[in-house]
Amino acid sequence: MQLLGTLVVVLTSALAVSAGKPKPKPIPLKWGVLAFPQYFGLDVYGPLELLNIVAFNTPNMTLSIIAETMDFIPAQISGSPVGLTWVKPTYTIDQNPEIDVLLIPGGDGAEVAYDNPRIIDYVKRTYPKLKYIASVCTGAQILAKAGILKGKKATTNKWVWAHMVSKGPDVKW
Repeated sequence: MQLLGTLVVVLTSALAVSAGKPKPKPIPLKWGVLAFPQYFGLDVYGPLELLNIVAFNTPNMTLSIIAETMDFIPAQISGSPVGLTWVKPTYTIDQNPEIDVLLIPGGDGAEVAYDNPRIIDYVKRTYPKLKYIASVCTGAQILAKAGILKGKKATTNKWVWAHMVSKGPDVKW
């Protein structure tokens, strides 16, 4: 829910106009979601639903799913040993799509992504080109490993707090 609140603030602040104030920043138009096996579905589908509504009324807005390969990616569904929903990537991490915002979901797959040097390298090399980067829940550990949260304030899932904090000792959790 925090991410949805952040997205609403980013989008509404870009739209807000006040008399006598400078023109607000434009809405970021190129959004990417980093997908990896066993990402938590709600971490992706909730923000994408909100962004789909905005995109419907925003010319040239794009929403991309970025993954290691173009294979379908299964989501983690609570209580299910197998993915029941899947997404088809629009780009691979090797294609380096031009994006303004990167969203990194959590879930059991974030633990595996944390140990995947290709994913961490993608996040590291993409970050400097972005206007915004955001993670949901345990996706914060990927940002921590990539060095993006070093010395910065961050938060994550409180149910796995001790484990997540251990993933980013240089982060101000």
